[in-house]
Amino acid sequence: MMDREHALALRSQLFVPTLSSKFVAKAHTRGADAVIVDLEDAIAAHAKTAARRALQSVTDEIAAQGMPVFVRINNDPNHLEADLEAAMAARVVGIYLPKAEDPRQACAIAEALKGTPLALVLLIESPMAVLRAAELASCSSRTVALVFGSEDYCAILGIRPGLEAMRIPAHAVALAARAYGLAAWGVTGTIAEFSDLEAFTAMAQASRDVGYTGALAIHPRQVAPLNTVFGVREEEAAEAAAIVEAFDAAMAEGRGAVAHNGRMLDLPIVERARRVLALARRGH
Repeated sequence: MMDREHALALRSQLFVPTLSSKFVAKAHTRGADAVIVDLEDAIAAHAKTAARRALQSVTDEIAAQGMPVFVRINNDPNHLEADLEAAMAARVVGIYLPKAEDPRQACAIAEALKGTPLALVLLIESPMAVLRAAELASCSSRTVALVFGSEDYCAILGIRPGLEAMRIPAHAVALAARAYGLAAWGVTGTIAEFSDLEAFTAMAQASRDVGYTGALAIHPRQVAPLNTVFGVREEEAAEAAAIVEAFDAAMAEGRGAVAHNGRMLDLPIVERARRVLALARRGH
């Protein structure tokens, strides 16, 4: 089951086209924390029905390797209902709803999933969706994450998805997600960049700095940088452990003021350290 706690622990997720047997077979070997089987952008219009029919066997194959599997459906009246039905019958932990813009639709999709353990992930891909991000984040307890879709967002505005242009909308999506206890996934820039991994890593780091908890990869080369940026480094875990130890020792001794490495420790610092340790214990 993919609940909010597990969603917050996902550093990287790799898109896999449903009809690419080569990519499907190798999906579990790429190092990603989860896989997204795609029925939307990676599938040509004439192949949508074939992809939908293949979904169950594809998700079975990947999930059998112990990988959490999501499916991205089409938010298109010609495909939405059939995609949703196929996804609910497949071996997946959750559904990605692209182009989520109307909170009423998001609520309706969540209601359609009633009686299943499936999580809902909303892709925020337009200026209107960014403005409604808080409404979308709060529409259902089934929602576990918001994803900032920078490519579609920039296409609508007619701009390039550069780091500076994306800071404000990306930050808005992260704030909405984290305000409601959801994971926030995405990079502050373009997800299409896989040749310049230094630039991609910088975009991922900028995302983490404003509250993103993980991101999506369209190419296997992007997985390792995401795992590094959104993971817990050894020195970070060691510092967190030292903070918690110092704080707990002070509390046990009845001391109200806690000093550690030249700074005073208050509850927000200690709580952040505890969250870091929780992520580290889950192997991240």
